[in-house]
Amino acid sequence: MDSKLSEDYIDACILAKKTLSFLPEPPRELQRRHFHILRIFHAVEAEKGEVKVSDIARKIGMTLPSIAKNVAELENLGYLKKVANPDDKRIVNLEMTPKGRQLYQKNVVFYHQHNAEILQGISDEEIKSSIATIRQVYQLMNAEYGTGNKEDNKDV
Repeated sequence: MDSKLSEDYIDACILAKKTLSFLPEPPRELQRRHFHILRIFHAVEAEKGEVKVSDIARKIGMTLPSIAKNVAELENLGYLKKVANPDDKRIVNLEMTPKGRQLYQKNVVFYHQHNAEILQGISDEEIKSSIATIRQVYQLMNAEYGTGNKEDNKDV
């Protein structure tokens, strides 16, 4: 790769970052990271049937205290609630409340369904190739310039 192509790639990444501005605005009391946690919660719940804070932390690649703080915020706002594990009372599971499910449906599911319609002119293969390329470039650049923090490579 020559330096001009590298410049073009970085320009494309800047443009790609601008697509984040099209994400739906969260309700005033939430931040976008809360949507990410709800999306991960839903994925873990679909996979395992029950969700613990540690499951979300592991999937996102963040520390347990960091995720626990965000989960507590979502719990205080009524989007998640803690419940005792039926098999082991020492374990605390999380459940999404009806308010949380409504938010998830409206702001996550609908948004991605609508995006899928908008992006239909691009083949699945092209999208998958773009995703793979971005992840590969990130891994290479993180190995060279990154912090060395293992969390930086989660979900990549």
